[in-house]
Amino acid sequence: MKVIKVSVVIPVYNAKDYLQDCIKSLLSQTLVDCEFIFVNDGSTDNSLEIIQKYQEEDNRIKLISQENKGIAEARNAGIEIASGEYIGFLDNDDFVKIDFFENLYKNAIENNLDILVSKTILGRDGKYIIKDHGFNTNLIFTKDVIQEQIISNLLKVEDLFAVWNKIYKRTFIFENDIRFPGNRVIEEDNIFNIQAFNNAEKVRFIDYAGYYYRDVADSKSRKTIENDYFSKALEKYYLDYKKEYSLNISYEELEKLKAIRFVQRVFYLVYKCSVLKIPFKIKWNYIKNMVFHEKVYELSKKYDEEILQGKGLYERIVLKIINKKTSFLLILLILSIQIGYHPSISETIRKVNKLTKKR
Repeated sequence: MKVIKVSVVIPVYNAKDYLQDCIKSLLSQTLVDCEFIFVNDGSTDNSLEIIQKYQEEDNRIKLISQENKGIAEARNAGIEIASGEYIGFLDNDDFVKIDFFENLYKNAIENNLDILVSKTILGRDGKYIIKDHGFNTNLIFTKDVIQEQIISNLLKVEDLFAVWNKIYKRTFIFENDIRFPGNRVIEEDNIFNIQAFNNAEKVRFIDYAGYYYRDVADSKSRKTIENDYFSKALEKYYLDYKKEYSLNISYEELEKLKAIRFVQRVFYLVYKCSVLKIPFKIKWNYIKNMVFHEKVYELSKKYDEEILQGKGLYERIVLKIINKKTSFLLILLILSIQIGYHPSISETIRKVNKLTKKR
């Protein structure tokens, strides 16, 4: 019997405009011994027909069709039928280099890894840039180092959230009953990865980028106000990760890491809301309620130095507005971002902000 080396799970929901690029990149993989598990999550466009068309041409495509349950449940459905030595994930509007899964699989199998992490090619403002994972690529992380460095990273920042630039040993996933939380609208990736890394014995980061993440304008991640991302960030701050996932971390350290991430999330949401093409009154009311929320103020005062560590001018301005509770400055900031934002100069603005970082 043919051994499946990698099972790739692809949740699909109304992706007709991008799905063919995704499928073609999979069928062109240099690692032939793969299976591609498409989970049609109640699409109302012709996504299902597109998958079926390609399935007739290549029997490596497996298809699950279900009522709309969300991306977490769609991925879980794919995991349940996966038979590969390793499991990978691909979003339906993204695509990969032809050697992506071969590179990841060879490294993972040679080192008997539970998890392997690659870099990402990030589509942003009409251009692609390589996003570093920020970890040493010359060593294998074992249990103690994972607990010390990676778990804290997952709690503090968002660099390792994604599941699609990684592959996971299938037996490891099943033995530790690691699944996506079905009750979350966003950031289900992070919960999955906290469980995975918390149980992992061997992890490696590689100096290779082959996953093209496409920042699609109509994706759920763009519906910042509609999905009320601030409330979800607040919910995550109050989540007891230590109890929920048996993390080996003190509550004092846990609170600090969650606070840093929560306030830095506010920095991000202020920018994302400011550039939305919606009436100013709507964005102003949302941003104002977020920035001047009592918990944001409390944590900004308590952890101001830790929050600003490695951050630039923009973050320092937002923190000052939070701590001084100055509505006038906040209005000026929103207007400055709204007027000054343009995709062609956004990367330049990010670089300038990095140059102003405090060391």
